[in-house]
Amino acid sequence: MPLFGKKKFDERSSEMTRRFMVKETLGTGAFSEVLLAEDRETHAMVAVKCIDKKALKGKEETLENEIQILRRVKHPNIVHLHEIIDSKSHLYLVMEL
Repeated sequence: MPLFGKKKFDERSSEMTRRFMVKETLGTGAFSEVLLAEDRETHAMVAVKCIDKKALKGKEETLENEIQILRRVKHPNIVHLHEIIDSKSHLYLVMEL
């Protein structure tokens, strides 16, 4: 079941849902789900990688490495990381589509 299926919807970060309107799920993986979302203020469409902190336990270094690389790399073929939203249970990587 996706991390943010109907049963888990209320667990989303209030900051994330306050800023973005989720449109659909683009994909899922072992530790995360990628959502298509619309910025409520600018109406820009973004991809939000939602990472379940419990599922990631013990592999935090891998995520930190991914974030460091995304922050440093500027290339037209690599998606740009706009921001990170941290909640108690999830980490949200807001990226360009």
